[in-house]
Amino acid sequence: MSTSELLSIGVFAVASGLSVNALRHYDEIGLLKPASVDPATGYRRYQPDQLQQARLIRALRQVDMPIESISHALRGPEGLASALRDHREALAGQAARLAELIAATDRYAKGGITMTDLKTPRIVQVTINVTDLESAVAFYTDAFGATFNSDISSLTFGTWPSEDFFLLTIAHDTDERGRTHHGPSGRSRFGLLVADVDAAHAKALAAGATEQYPPVDQPWRPRSSGVIDPSGNWIDLAQA
Repeated sequence: MSTSELLSIGVFAVASGLSVNALRHYDEIGLLKPASVDPATGYRRYQPDQLQQARLIRALRQVDMPIESISHALRGPEGLASALRDHREALAGQAARLAELIAATDRYAKGGITMTDLKTPRIVQVTINVTDLESAVAFYTDAFGATFNSDISSLTFGTWPSEDFFLLTIAHDTDERGRTHHGPSGRSRFGLLVADVDAAHAKALAAGATEQYPPVDQPWRPRSSGVIDPSGNWIDLAQA
C-alpha cells in the first residue's frame, strides 16, 4: 500500500474515535502499531483496515477493560470471549462491593454510625486452602453471598466496619505483587452463623457442598449442621 493510501494519525483518530494521544500511547506500548512511521518526523500513518481493531479497542476501553486484557482480546474471537467473560466477573465483583457500601451508607443515614465496644477479641479472618480458585469463589458466592476481593485474595462477608464483617482468605503462592499467603496444613474447619440453618444447609448443598451431618438440634448448642466445601474444608453452620 502506498503512503498516499494510508491515513494520517489525525484522520485515523477521528474515524476510530480514539484521541491522537491515545493512539500514540497504544503505539508506545505495542497495543496498536501504525503501519508507517516517518523516520525524520516520527509522524504516524495507519492502514484503513486497522480501523476495526481501533474501534474494538475504543469499545473495550469504554467498559473500563484493562489494557492487558484488551491485548488478550485482540488475539481473536476466543481471546475476546475470554477477556469479556473475565472482565464481566471483575465488574460484577466491583458492583457487589459498591452495593455493600451503598447499603452501609443507607444504614448510617437512617440509624447513625454506632459501633458496639469490643469487649473480647473476635475472629474476623480465617485462611483456607482451595483446590481451584474459580470453583471456590463460585461456591462461597452462591452458597453464602460472599464477595471475592482479588486484591486481598479474600472472600468478604458483611461490610467493614459492621459487626458481621468477616474475611475468608484464600492461601496462595507468590503473586504478581510479590505477596505470599500460606494456608494451614491440610483442610480447615470453621463455623458460620446463619439466619436459617436448614435453608443455608440446602443452599450450600445445591452450590456443590457435600453433607457432613444434617441440621440437628442439640441441648448444648444452637441448631447446626455440617458441610464440606468443594476443596474439602469443613464448615459448621449454626443458627444465629
